[in-house]
Amino acid sequence: MHRPLRLALLLAALHAGGAQAQAKSIDIAAQDLSGALTALASQGGIQLLFSTDELKGARSAAVRAAPGPEEALQRLLDGSGFTFVRSGPGSYVIRRRPPAGQSATVLPEVVVTSAAERGYKADKVAVAGKIPLSPREIPNSVSVLTREQIEEQGLVTMQDGLQQVTGINVVANDTSNAQYWARGYGLGVMYDGVASYNGMTPSHQFDLALYERIEVLRGPAGLLRGVGEPGGVVNLVKKRPQEQFGFAWSAGAGSWNNYRAEADVTGPLNEERSLRGRLVVANEDRGYFYDHTHGRKWLAMGALEYALSPATRFSLSFTAQDADVRAPWSGLPTSSAKDAEGHFRLLDVDRSTFHAPEWGRMLYHTEESSAAAEHRFDNGWLAKASLNHREWRQDYKYAYSYSSVDVSTKRLDYRTTRGDGDYARDGIDLYASGPFQWLGRQHRLLFGFNAEEYRYRSKSGSGPVISGVLFGDLSPLAEPDIAYTSGKENSTVQSGFYTQLRLSLADPLTLVAGARTTSFENRYHNVAPSKAQAWIRGAKADNEVTPYAGLLFDVSREVTLYASYADIFVPQTQAKTGGGVLDPRVGRQYEIGSKADLLDGRLAASLALFDIRDRNRAYLDLVGDPDGNSYLNAGEVESKGWELEFAGKPLRGLDLSAGYTNLSTSYLKDKDNEGKSYSIFSPRHQYKLWSNYRFAADGELAGFSVGLGLIAQSRAQSTRGWRDEVVNTAYTVVNGRIGYQIDARHSVSLAVNNLFDRKYYASVGTPNNYNFYGEPRSLMLTLRGSY
Repeated sequence: MHRPLRLALLLAALHAGGAQAQAKSIDIAAQDLSGALTALASQGGIQLLFSTDELKGARSAAVRAAPGPEEALQRLLDGSGFTFVRSGPGSYVIRRRPPAGQSATVLPEVVVTSAAERGYKADKVAVAGKIPLSPREIPNSVSVLTREQIEEQGLVTMQDGLQQVTGINVVANDTSNAQYWARGYGLGVMYDGVASYNGMTPSHQFDLALYERIEVLRGPAGLLRGVGEPGGVVNLVKKRPQEQFGFAWSAGAGSWNNYRAEADVTGPLNEERSLRGRLVVANEDRGYFYDHTHGRKWLAMGALEYALSPATRFSLSFTAQDADVRAPWSGLPTSSAKDAEGHFRLLDVDRSTFHAPEWGRMLYHTEESSAAAEHRFDNGWLAKASLNHREWRQDYKYAYSYSSVDVSTKRLDYRTTRGDGDYARDGIDLYASGPFQWLGRQHRLLFGFNAEEYRYRSKSGSGPVISGVLFGDLSPLAEPDIAYTSGKENSTVQSGFYTQLRLSLADPLTLVAGARTTSFENRYHNVAPSKAQAWIRGAKADNEVTPYAGLLFDVSREVTLYASYADIFVPQTQAKTGGGVLDPRVGRQYEIGSKADLLDGRLAASLALFDIRDRNRAYLDLVGDPDGNSYLNAGEVESKGWELEFAGKPLRGLDLSAGYTNLSTSYLKDKDNEGKSYSIFSPRHQYKLWSNYRFAADGELAGFSVGLGLIAQSRAQSTRGWRDEVVNTAYTVVNGRIGYQIDARHSVSLAVNNLFDRKYYASVGTPNNYNFYGEPRSLMLTLRGSY
């Protein structure tokens, strides 16, 4: 019996005593069905709605077919006269359903809590198959950044969050944007399961106050997502309205005048609790460790959820965010001098050094509207339709260094630029999933369709070049008037049908197989102020089939071995010799590994080995086209390595998230780079750790907690094609935290990042810019309340 089923069946133990009875509570993190029922009954005043014989019959089968604990619980309680409310993460209150027309006031309750759903260990994830599955049911590498870890570490941006996830390489673009990589490739994104063609990198992301958790699948994810780089996909899961009232807030102040506040309120909006709402707001006003830059950001999300019946639910949400960065920063240049190995020397200056004019700005406004409807059938099947509309506008004007700093004169050149853009995407996802019987065994089938249109229209202009500026002297960089001189418009449409079959071949053996058909079309053209032109067709594909297969073998109740195969499919736009564009990039990933639930399920451990081959890459055809304007489908690269991850509670009071990644990439066939590293900016070794320990409630340090973590990586090179010219050294950064639980509802914490004030470059780019110092030691004091 799977662990989530034990949770659902235990919730059948309901309190049916008189008014004088006391509420009962039990922790079910590691108990089986019979033991849990016995434990509840032994508390006294407890009776079971269903006999264990009933639970072995049809009702038990329906519960087993449910995709998650709440769905299983609902099926178990149907027709019983009882209902439940979610009182917190992994905690449910069972109560009598009041007769029609009577108050919802209830007599004594049984509070049942699943400790496995709190902390850093995720009980269920949906990134790999729409329906929530335990990580051990997924034959791929998956990680989850939970709400508890987000709050304990004080993570507020997408850069902050993904920096903590095993195998993810975060590289800064500027003050408020970053690139995200895994296994040497870019990461894709899904919004509550609705796939998006554009990846994580080109999109301005929401504040983390919006999300309940962040799910990451590493490796090709084309089965459910369609076209995308094979690094993996991030599923951003928003907070949802809850049936039980709750209110939480936080206020913080930190280094460099960093001030922040959040509020989150949820609960029922009608007497029957069928209509629920949630409001999340966040506001930030902050400086940075480098001079002059200042940022303001606010976010607001309103959400409604309506339960037409226990089986049918509708949801709607709207989110908006404004971000205003004055004097944005794109990193330092290098010195023009080179070291003994021929690398440009990184500047050794004060980390507060800011070398761009203060009139620069970046403005972002982002909105997202989403809606969903789902229905659960009596036979265990679920049908769901989701819509997502996201749009954002950016407006920028700034100057940036356009050369290295001359070693003798200490001078460099600057360019100025201005631009704005409007981006929009509309996505839809429809699927049905459920169990079926075949050859005496129960299996599960998923099939669906999704589609998306992604479009943008932008215009830009270049201002004057200012040469020979003394480094550190910004007086020559007066704000210029910059006219828009070019414009472009781009549209990408993709759609596809997908299916995934989970066959139970034997009690310990499950086969997962699936495929997707993808149609894809990109087109673009110049618009005013450029000379207008007709649409030009870019990459295109018709019903391209992407297969997937995986095998899971349960060695024991604690350990699962797995192996999987996934296809790669990425359309290309380079011109092909003889006309047209190149055929899509294709390839595959092989992954084998093991996943385990250790220490009675408190600690999850995983080990994965992977090998990616990416073929049909653009290869310059100097034979067929000596001018160098045409390409062949001839390039090939390889990415291989292994990952180790732990998440959960290895000791009483200790939460832990730890991961190690070993990555090697190489060009197997390429005109200029054969034999060299492909993803030069991806470190060979990467270590991530965060732990938080709560002292025992009956000890001298009751109420206190301490956290400690580190981010470490081996040397890496430029993120922007300067292959051997800009190289970074290895570094290790230690972070810490101390917290105190003031009372049952209030807590205070002090986060200390870069505890030992290590001076280092977090990432390197070109001789001109994109070389970023890591943040010096910083403090953030946060007060939280929860009701």
